[in-house]
Amino acid sequence: MNLFKTYIPYLAVGAAAFVFAILSEWNDDAIAYSFYIPGSGEDESFTPIATLRDIWESQINHYSNSNGRFVAHFIVQIFCGLLSKPWFAVINAFAWMALVFCITRFSNNAKDFRTSYLATILAILLFFTLPFTPPFQINYVWTACALLIWLRCFFSQKKETSVGLVLLMIFSFLTGEMHEGFSIPAGGALLYCLAMRRGRFTCKEWCLSLSFAAGAFTSIFAPGNFLRISLHRAAEGSLLNTFEQLPALIWFPAVFLIIFLFHNSKGHLKDFLSQPRMRFLLAMAATSLVFNLFLKNFGRGIIPYDLCFAVLSVCCVAGKRTDTGLLAAGTAVAISVMAFQAFNIHMQNLKTRAIFREYDRSESGTIYLKDNLFLFNRTETAQRRNTYTNRLRQKNPSKPFLVIYPEVMKDMDCLKDTNAVIKVGDQSWVCIRSASCPRDFVVEKTILPSAISRKMQPRVLDFSSGSDIFLDSTSNYSSVLYVNVRPYIKADVIIE
Repeated sequence: MNLFKTYIPYLAVGAAAFVFAILSEWNDDAIAYSFYIPGSGEDESFTPIATLRDIWESQINHYSNSNGRFVAHFIVQIFCGLLSKPWFAVINAFAWMALVFCITRFSNNAKDFRTSYLATILAILLFFTLPFTPPFQINYVWTACALLIWLRCFFSQKKETSVGLVLLMIFSFLTGEMHEGFSIPAGGALLYCLAMRRGRFTCKEWCLSLSFAAGAFTSIFAPGNFLRISLHRAAEGSLLNTFEQLPALIWFPAVFLIIFLFHNSKGHLKDFLSQPRMRFLLAMAATSLVFNLFLKNFGRGIIPYDLCFAVLSVCCVAGKRTDTGLLAAGTAVAISVMAFQAFNIHMQNLKTRAIFREYDRSESGTIYLKDNLFLFNRTETAQRRNTYTNRLRQKNPSKPFLVIYPEVMKDMDCLKDTNAVIKVGDQSWVCIRSASCPRDFVVEKTILPSAISRKMQPRVLDFSSGSDIFLDSTSNYSSVLYVNVRPYIKADVIIE
């Protein structure tokens, strides 16, 4: 009975992952990866994936022009292009169970219910905010699971046969190639480990390290990565944007310290962190931190950093009775995260279905969504409409490119040769600029209007097609969507 109780958290998180995946409509990248990726102009491809050879060729092209994650995206395209959503939901559920299992048993094969329950809570806090579609789950949940399995193999004292060692080397290469955001921190930790041992690795450790490094270098130095980095640098955010992201770096380290102090005396922290596996995790977290500070854009990039502290948190309670109050508090937060994600999935499903429905009916390609759906996932509204266009062009190759506007504009005579600002939500505007008599649209910002009320540097909106706020352009006008997401800043858009 006690053994069955231990596995309840695994079954519960697997069931939850299955339900969330099966209920999620595929959109955005999940649609894009269902198409063959050509050597150039991948956003204009609407040839569906039909064979594994199509995927192989697609990923060779993708490797050259967009992304180095050949292994991860090969698997993504298998699900998006060849298999159905139920297949993905089932296998993804097992990946979630394997992830929690690996976190629970990373250091000492803990098998008690409370430890596995804590691992489940932390996995939910870390990964449940991701969309439950193949591109996100495989790139992060599956890669994290593969990396933890690889680390267990690396630290294992078990002697391998020649065949077993070759298989582990292949697995090491594939794991290192999956995602540079994980392989770079792990590589940094390996270098630290090698330095601490003064270059003394066993034959098995050398084989696994070098194979992992080969996979990592294959991913990191993909030609497509350098193109992506150059585009990222061109659109690099402000110093304020970087500063705003810094609090995200403290949550999981704080969770680790709280959990540790609840179960150990303060003096034992140094002893705990002196263990080889714990030092490896700290070195990995430090490398991830430096890497993301260099990029100045955290977001999903700090998932490997947070993963290290999640594993450390579970390791420090393994073999001890986990505090009931902490588990109760963690459960409440985890349920909140799941409820928030359920809402996001519901909203995205409404938006995805509305886009397909209205776009299929539209002869011009222009559709109108309810204002709240228009603003939800605004990146998709402004930048990722090509995926829907390509899907509809499978049955109607001449289908016009999709353009999305808010419902408030449906009965307004504003899509003509004019300059106009249309408010579509709180601190959200669609701006229309005349083609024959263009004016500048300036965003005026006031920081903390109820307190210091200080004016910030005005921003002139970019109406070019390469802008991240661009919506559409015709012979009469160009349009953009501007949203102020900072609650402590009040913005106004004026026409000069």
